[in-house]
Amino acid sequence: MRSKKINDYEYSKFSQNGEDGLIDFLTKKLKKNNKFFVEFGCSNGLQNNSRNLIENGWSGIVCDLPKNINNFVSLLKKINPKGKIELAGGSIDLENINEIIIKLKKLKIDFFSIDIDSYDFYIIHRILKSKILPKILCVEYNSFFGKDPLVVKYHLNFDRYKFDKKRGLYFGSSLQAWKVLLKKYNYKFICVDKNGVNAFFILPHEFKKSIFSYSGLSFKYTSVFIKKYRLQGQILENEFLKVHKKNLINAYEIIDN
Repeated sequence: MRSKKINDYEYSKFSQNGEDGLIDFLTKKLKKNNKFFVEFGCSNGLQNNSRNLIENGWSGIVCDLPKNINNFVSLLKKINPKGKIELAGGSIDLENINEIIIKLKKLKIDFFSIDIDSYDFYIIHRILKSKILPKILCVEYNSFFGKDPLVVKYHLNFDRYKFDKKRGLYFGSSLQAWKVLLKKYNYKFICVDKNGVNAFFILPHEFKKSIFSYSGLSFKYTSVFIKKYRLQGQILENEFLKVHKKNLINAYEIIDN
C-alpha cells in the first residue's frame, strides 16, 4: 500500500532538501499540467528545484545573479539544448520586479520556487497582488522566527550577516507569515520538507481530489543550522528572538498595504 504521508515521497536528484520528490508528487496530482515553472534563486543549475523539471521536458524561467546564470547557460547547452528556458541574470527586488511581473502575467505557471535568502516575502506578495497565482508554491521559511507571522524589514542589497553578525539568521519570514499571506489568495498549506527549509502550498481547485487524502509534516527546525551551531532549534529560536524580534515586522502590516 502506498504511503499517505507526503514526506515519504521526498528525494533529491538535483535539489538540496528532498524537493525533487515533493515536486514530482504534487505535479502528478494536478488536474492539468502545462509543465511550466519559474525559479528565483536557481544558482548555477547543479543544485536547485528546476533542474530535474528541465531534464523531464519542462519549460520555464530561471533567475539568479549573472555569474550563476552564465554557468547555468553552459550547463543547459549540454543537458537541454532545445529546451525553452529563459534565463534572467541579476538580483530581484521591489524596484525591478514589475518588469518580470509583466512577463509572468502572460504565463500559466504550474510550479514556482523562490529562495533568495532575504526579502522573499515581499517579492511573492507583489506577485500575488498582481494576480499571478502559480498552482504550486515552494517558499523558504525561517524556522527560528517563532510562531508569530514575522518578516524581515525590506532592505536593498540585503545581507543577513549584516543584521545578525553572530549567526546570519536574519532572513526571510516565519512559516506563519507565509500561511497568513497565502491564505488570502486561497492557497492551502501542504507540508514542509524534512530538513525544515521549504514550505509547499497549492491552489486546491487545480488538484485532483486524491491530494487531500495525504498528510504532510507541519513544521521542522532547519537542520543545517542545528548541526552548524550544535544547538537545539528551540534554543536558536529563543536566542534569535531575544535580540532581533524588535527588527522584525508583523506580516499583516505588509499584506494590508
